[in-house]
Amino acid sequence: MLKIENLTLITREKLLENVNAEFELGSANGLVAPNGSGKTTLLRVLAGLTKAEAGKVYLEEDSKVLDLVSSRKKIFYYESSDWLDKHLSAWDYLQFVNDRWADSKVDVNEVVDYWELNEFVKLPIRKYSLGMKQKTVLAMYAVSNTDYWLMDEPMNGLDEANQTRFIEFMKEAKRRGTCIVFSSHQNDSLHSISDKVYYISDKKLCETTTDKQEDYK
Repeated sequence: MLKIENLTLITREKLLENVNAEFELGSANGLVAPNGSGKTTLLRVLAGLTKAEAGKVYLEEDSKVLDLVSSRKKIFYYESSDWLDKHLSAWDYLQFVNDRWADSKVDVNEVVDYWELNEFVKLPIRKYSLGMKQKTVLAMYAVSNTDYWLMDEPMNGLDEANQTRFIEFMKEAKRRGTCIVFSSHQNDSLHSISDKVYYISDKKLCETTTDKQEDYK
């Protein structure tokens, strides 16, 4: 379980104050708020890339808190396709992620087939469209084979067919026991497969199930 305890986030202003949340294995959890409200900053804190002003984030298994090194091997976060090096290829990234993160190796070719990357997987990323780059990022999650996925606007740049493919991808990940925490827009179609949705409101994380989301519109 990924836990947040008494977390406070401050950038130029206070974004979150003394918030708590728990993200369980086998669940999908949405983060919803206007731009600038702290969604990306919170994901960075969960990934260990940014420090919070106060509070803590940690992984717990069998009532034991995991050490930092063990925790980082169980979490995968790739914020944006803008992070991709235009001189490398999707194949380079998939091989690297599978080697550095996966406890048990994933069939990279199978992932390439699923996301239909075959035609461009070994071309330099500078030749990719936004949709091609986004599918590369999503394929990286698959080959990471980690227990926890942190995803920032994961359907950005996907056409309708690939949005449908992504939703099935999320469902299958949940069935395997993956915990997914993602940021998204209001009324996103992903909320239909979410176990919980957290709205950032008045510097708090307001937790709701999908059948009560009308309360936060």
